Amino acid sequence: MNIAIIAIIAAAVAIYISLPFFRRTVDKESDNPEMLTNISEDPAVQKLKTLENQKDTLYSAIKDIEFDFSLGKLSAEDFQELNTKYKIEAAGVLKEIDSLSSNNEKEFLDSKLDSKIEQEILSYRKSRGTNESLENDLEREIAAFRAANKTSGSYVCSQCGAEYGEEDAFCSKCGVKLQLT
Repeated sequence: MNIAIIAIIAAAVAIYISLPFFRRTVDKESDNPEMLTNISEDPAVQKLKTLENQKDTLYSAIKDIEFDFSLGKLSAEDFQELNTKYKIEAAGVLKEIDSLSSNNEKEFLDSKLDSKIEQEILSYRKSRGTNESLENDLEREIAAFRAANKTSGSYVCSQCGAEYGEEDAFCSKCGVKLQLT
């Protein structure tokens, strides 16, 4: 009798302990919000996030080896080798981040965000139930504002291609002295 009770208790404990393992596999397939957001994101955004994570990891590694060297855990030769290796890798990652940013990726993402904001505003205005003549007036004012902003003092940096205004003396992206032409 005692053996049967002990066997039942042992089986119940084994089931109780192993139950989270079975639930975890079901959760991974159905309710992983992180996985769903990664699928729906733009590939350029995913690549940029990956590069940012690599950059952060490399910076952390550089700080760690500097700390280890200051504690005497690393020899000077090992420190120089690792430091050079990580800094070269970090420079490569930073170059890739810059190239993604400068290849109109930022402009693309900004325009995507702008269009999303425009859609939200338009849906809000429609939900309020304003009259159609007021909507048309608003759209004309927005179009006039956009046209005025596109033509008013838009210059491009000869060094990096960033836009700047008439009042700017230096490029905000690369820092080169600007000449109005």
